[in-house]
Amino acid sequence: MPDIVSKTDNFLKAIEKYAAEQRSKIEAEAEEFKTKEINKAEEDGLKEAYVLLQRKMSSINTGIARELSKAENASRKSTFEKRQEIEEKVFERAKEKLLAYTKTDKYLEKMLSSAKAVSSKLTANDVVLYVCERDMKLKNKIISAFGRKCDIQVSDEIKIGGLTALSREMGLLVDETLDTKLENQREWFCENSGLTVTA
Repeated sequence: MPDIVSKTDNFLKAIEKYAAEQRSKIEAEAEEFKTKEINKAEEDGLKEAYVLLQRKMSSINTGIARELSKAENASRKSTFEKRQEIEEKVFERAKEKLLAYTKTDKYLEKMLSSAKAVSSKLTANDVVLYVCERDMKLKNKIISAFGRKCDIQVSDEIKIGGLTALSREMGLLVDETLDTKLENQREWFCENSGLTVTA
C-alpha cells in the first residue's frame, strides 16, 4: 500500500507540476497576448493620431493659403485702385490745363487750322462740324477757315474743345477734339508712367 500511496503522491505531484507549468504557460501567453494587443492599440492610436495630425496640418495649410491669397488679392486691388486714382488725378490736371489752353489765341489758331485740314479731307458738300457750346462764338471764323459752306452744331460729347467733322455722303468722321486726344494718351500713360500693378 505504501507503494500505491507513493505512486498516488507522485501522480498528484506530476499533475500539480503539469498544472503549474500549464498555468505558467497560459499566464505567459496571456501576458504576451496582452502586450501584443497593447502594442497594436498603441500603433493604431499613433497611426490614427498621425492621420488626424496630417488632416489638421492640411486644413491649416489650406486656411493659410486661402488667407494669403485673400490678402494678396486685397493688396493687388488696393494697388490697382491707387494707380487708378493717380491716373485720374493726372488726367484731371491735364484736362484743366487744356481748358485753360482753350482760352488762348493759340487755341483759336489750332481750331482754324483744324477746320482747314478737315476741309481738305472731307470734300463733299454735306459736312457738319461739331463743337462744344463754348466754341459757338467762333462759328463765323471756323466757317471762314473751312473755306466753303458747312453747318456747325453743338455737341454735348465735346467737353474740352476742338471739333469733329462728319460727311454722311463720304461716310467719314474726322475727330480733332482735345477730348479724344487726351483720352488717347491714357494707353501711352499706362505703358510709360511706371505705375504698374504687381503681385
